[in-house]
Amino acid sequence: MSGQLELNLAFTFGLIGMGLGWKWGLSQVSGFYDSASAVKYLMFGLVLGTVYALFSDVLVLRDYLAFMRGEQELVIMNFIIAVLLSISTSLLIMLLLTRKNLLSSKSGATSGWSLGLGVGAMFSARFSYLSLDYYGIMPSILIQVILFVVMLPLFEGALCSYQGSLSSKGFRFKSSFIASGGRFFFLMMLPAIFSLLIWWVVLIPIIMILYRKSIVDWIPGSMTQEAKRRYRRIMADNIRRNKERQIVDGNTGNLTASSEE
Repeated sequence: MSGQLELNLAFTFGLIGMGLGWKWGLSQVSGFYDSASAVKYLMFGLVLGTVYALFSDVLVLRDYLAFMRGEQELVIMNFIIAVLLSISTSLLIMLLLTRKNLLSSKSGATSGWSLGLGVGAMFSARFSYLSLDYYGIMPSILIQVILFVVMLPLFEGALCSYQGSLSSKGFRFKSSFIASGGRFFFLMMLPAIFSLLIWWVVLIPIIMILYRKSIVDWIPGSMTQEAKRRYRRIMADNIRRNKERQIVDGNTGNLTASSEE
């Protein structure tokens, strides 16, 4: 398999993961958020994610892989770089999500979600390519690529949504501090999940908890009061229609059973 084909496949998969994250995170609030701002911050995320993934690969992952192969000793500098990279990325995201237009429209959580999708998509694209290039094509590596594609955009989307939600409430540095801890933990887990698929067992539950918090609390909480009222009204109407449909289907089934008897 040529390197060019691996690269094309990896970035295609990364964009697919970004699209899935957009659907899973924002489809339930469609029409109730600033879509133009979300698209703009998605572009910011693609640029930031490219740089972030490059530094994570060159400055963190490669030294750890060399250590795991016994080619060099592990030095404290890798931990320092991971800490600085996590903090600088979180602070930059905080600056992006505290601009006046986001604070005035209270769209920090939704724009943060789209920003994180861009970051995660570029992250998953780069590390999917590295997995294919490093190990070649085999069933376990294809599973690895699928997990990168699905999980990394959700992870970064949730972290950025959390930062956007808290930043809009005035807790800028608190959100950045917690997000920095999350990113540092991920950078420490990255060599493990890159080398052994089983380490995803640790990471997947954490990502799904963060994703659940995003779609239940942080993203809906970013809507204006009027949008929340309309959103709750629509959700209540949908629930009522579903119940009525179930009742009608049940009555139809009973009539059919009676006629057959």
